[in-house]
Amino acid sequence: EVFGPRAATAWANTASAALSDSAQDGLPVAHVNVPDSPESVRRAMRQLFDTPVDSFVAHNIEIPPPFDVLREANSRSQTLLPNSSAIPTRLPIFDYEHAALLPGEETTFRFFEPRYKRLVEASTSSENGADGWFLLRMRLPYYSILARIVEHERLPNGDYAVHVAAGPRASVLVEDGEAVAAGAPRLAWAVEYELKGDGVPEDSADYGIPKRYGDLHGMRRGCIDLLLDATTITNLASVSMPPLDPEAFSFWALRFVLGDADVSARMKWLACRSTSRRLLFVIDLLESFAESRNVSTRLDGTQFDDDSHKSSGD
Repeated sequence: EVFGPRAATAWANTASAALSDSAQDGLPVAHVNVPDSPESVRRAMRQLFDTPVDSFVAHNIEIPPPFDVLREANSRSQTLLPNSSAIPTRLPIFDYEHAALLPGEETTFRFFEPRYKRLVEASTSSENGADGWFLLRMRLPYYSILARIVEHERLPNGDYAVHVAAGPRASVLVEDGEAVAAGAPRLAWAVEYELKGDGVPEDSADYGIPKRYGDLHGMRRGCIDLLLDATTITNLASVSMPPLDPEAFSFWALRFVLGDADVSARMKWLACRSTSRRLLFVIDLLESFAESRNVSTRLDGTQFDDDSHKSSGD
């Protein structure tokens, strides 16, 4: 997951080959191998590295510099899997209710209010080791997103353009305010906060996991099969490898069924502390999509005889 689209290239290559073989053998998409363990991810990465350079050149595929890939992976790892000891104990808060980032997503903001220009300066200052961290607080009563500024630029008019990556959920426990300009809103600071996960482990008995899946990992595999049936491998790979952890995977899968404008739905699932409920939501949508597509295909293939529309009395 931390290699993002770089690792997804390896998966797409191996999955495409598997899909091609499955098509030749008349097998369904469900037979395509997907990464289910760290070892399977390593195999896909090794296959990519073992591929001759000429093969990339022949398909006009650009080979990224290795150190660029490692830097990207390191940055993404710090965001998705932060070490609590490396995060400042005091974080500025960006209150924004018009977008809801899911863990792993990235976006760009333009900050023009004095308090949020101060946020950028405080988060990116080398003096306090802030390393870009801040909290994105939406309309959720208890949840924020731990976010990180990975790139920023001061524009000629003094505004800031920032590229932001979303990490895990967080809850602000105690906050304070900082005056930044006369008559301007104060910048909120979280002086006490905690990172949040889905809570207690889930099992089929307590959380209604369908028997055909068995557990959360089975739900993950079933969801990948439905996604492969609904869209292209290239589309899936444009995001990242499917995370191995079911909780992280549930947010990854939501990105394919929720649009950026679905703010209320995004907030609902950010507040939800059940991995199985999020996965069931995605699976239900994908199964409904597959069924509607099958119905449409059957209707398109139906041929009506003109005589069949005549009544028996004609």
